Amino acid sequence: MKQGDVIRYKDELNDDFADNGITAVKVEKDFPFAPKSLVWRFFEFLAYNAVAIPLVALMWLFAGFTIHGRRNVRVLAMEQKKNGGKGFFLYANHTHWLDAFAGPLVCFPTKSHVLVSPDTVSIKGIRTFVQMLGAIPVPTDRDAVPPFVSAIGQRIGDGRAVMIFPEAHIWPYCTFIRNFKAGSFRYPVKEGVPAVAVCVCYRRRRVLGGVIKAPRREVYVSAPFRPDPSLSDPEAKQKLRDEIYEWLKTTAKAHSDYEYVRYLKAEE
Repeated sequence: MKQGDVIRYKDELNDDFADNGITAVKVEKDFPFAPKSLVWRFFEFLAYNAVAIPLVALMWLFAGFTIHGRRNVRVLAMEQKKNGGKGFFLYANHTHWLDAFAGPLVCFPTKSHVLVSPDTVSIKGIRTFVQMLGAIPVPTDRDAVPPFVSAIGQRIGDGRAVMIFPEAHIWPYCTFIRNFKAGSFRYPVKEGVPAVAVCVCYRRRRVLGGVIKAPRREVYVSAPFRPDPSLSDPEAKQKLRDEIYEWLKTTAKAHSDYEYVRYLKAEE
């Protein structure tokens, strides 16, 4: 997409403007969501720390990223390590394929995973590498849901972070937070761990703004939100969703000042 494009949408929950041209594979119950072997873990460590982190840092540097509030995650990671060693969840808006790289930079040195669409593991020859970098694909088969949920629990039990995009679909350069369902917030409630909100905001460039039209990305990280143990699971899930939605909405409104691409409802 280019500067000034106008995109008309009908459904905030289901419209998808990613247009990556990838034919997705089926993610069924026999998919290896969370390999456990020592060989896998060794090469996963190398791929993540020797390849992914340096590459992501360079990409974010040249793409123009700034992270605010990273200390919130560092403090949370230390707290979790002291209190049983479980990990935590990240919930972020989804406005670019680069969003998937927010987790490693926000969480480092804590290993982070990200829930992705089947498209991400559908490119032949790189599925294993993509998984080593942290990708956990959302299943296409209902029978695959139990091992998928178990894999998320395993990674949280390993003391890692899991990033989720509750908006589900990519809307490139969108500056507002779209409505999303509470379903994905069942995971922190089930695991009894905190969640952190991550908001990618778009701002006009102060340096080279006349040359580089694409906006800067500024990433804001919240303090932890914790599931309320006094509520039933459905109530706790909805409360957590509402708290994170309001934080994301307020943060995006306060810090995004550059509408590189404009989104309008179809009837407008």
